Amino acid sequence: MATAVRMPLMGMTMEEGAVTEWLVEEGAEVAKGDEVLEFETDKISARVAAPAAGILGGIAAGPGDLVKVQGLLAWILEPGETPPAEDPNPPAAAAAAPPPAAPPPPAPAPLPVRGEPARSLSEGRVEPPAPVAPPQAIAAAPVAVAPPASGRVKASPLAKRVAREMGIDLARLMGSGPGGRIIEKDVTAAAAAPAIAPMPVAAAPPLAVAPVAAEVAAGGVIPLEGVRRVIAERMQQSLRESAQVTLVAEADARRFHELRTELAGRHEPTLGFRISYNDLLIRICAHALREHPRANASIEGDAIRLHDAVNVGLAIEAGGDLVVANVKQADRKSLTEIAGDLRGVVERARANRLDLDDITGGTFTISNLGVFGVDAFTPVLNPPESAILGVGALREKAVARDGQVTAELSMTLSLTFDHRIIDGAPAARFLARIRELIEQPYLLL
Repeated sequence: MATAVRMPLMGMTMEEGAVTEWLVEEGAEVAKGDEVLEFETDKISARVAAPAAGILGGIAAGPGDLVKVQGLLAWILEPGETPPAEDPNPPAAAAAAPPPAAPPPPAPAPLPVRGEPARSLSEGRVEPPAPVAPPQAIAAAPVAVAPPASGRVKASPLAKRVAREMGIDLARLMGSGPGGRIIEKDVTAAAAAPAIAPMPVAAAPPLAVAPVAAEVAAGGVIPLEGVRRVIAERMQQSLRESAQVTLVAEADARRFHELRTELAGRHEPTLGFRISYNDLLIRICAHALREHPRANASIEGDAIRLHDAVNVGLAIEAGGDLVVANVKQADRKSLTEIAGDLRGVVERARANRLDLDDITGGTFTISNLGVFGVDAFTPVLNPPESAILGVGALREKAVARDGQVTAELSMTLSLTFDHRIIDGAPAARFLARIRELIEQPYLLL
């Protein structure tokens, strides 16, 4: 029986992938798990493995072709079998989806809690690049071009990396890929071409960064397309296909704050950066997940899979996109190892060099909106995970203790879980354990 090879979903905002290269020729025999295709998105380059053993046939997309998530790439056939005449399960609305008519607005991004705003912003948020001119043909007499509203150059991750290494300005290239996308060969061809006179600076319009709020005036319409549409579909799918319940608890954050302050100063000379609140939260959640495996699970078919690996993800903003990057085996790593891994992910996201491993394989997610002054919210599950923790701002609140009212630092925790996997009481115990570790972080030692 023929088995379809499809474009995988790699990250919440992925809509399509561009085929880069087939690693196996049509008609060749492959084993299950063999890498057969390389593709790329705006964020990553990755490979597709054969879903079954057999003969690769019926290749439906060649190098440079854009394929929707779950779109058909090829078939794995049995000896003597012919590829099906058509795809029996095409991705919904793939053929009718037009290219974005306007840039999608940046998605709200979860960020670290308060404490040191300047450092917290750099630890959890990746600022979008400054606007640049769009790809244009390099004519004998160059002309100035206005920057696109989106402020982005359409180029593959590989093309961007090669351009950085060669010192090539992508804004002056015309892409030969689908939709004018710049690919590697465009960069290498530009590097080998004779030098062209620089664009007259005086003729170019100013490259000012327009405020996000001014992109669409009040009363206007923002098309639900591109990244915004993908996020909308993923969130709606999450709510539709799971039984989500949210529990809320208040945690005394005095010791949590004190420990982070002490560790930040202690490790900064050796790490080169300060330990963040998110580093501690990942360590705490990983510890609690090992003790409560139902919160580290997902539904696979008719069964609940309790994951052996504890891979804790953090929702961050990367160039206007929402990305959930995760720290692998977080329960087996020290705090400094977690901090190093998380810092590396943020830096790769800033440079649009996220690896496939960075955004896949997560088993639990933390969403932190405390830096915006949000006290509590209802996070939406990141499928197929069974739970997600929302973290609110660190605030001084009036607390009655021993007959006296005092101001104490506190933090609100919001745990959303899938009631198909976890019942209310076990979920409450899991949240209570997280709160206990925040209130008494020395228990991690």
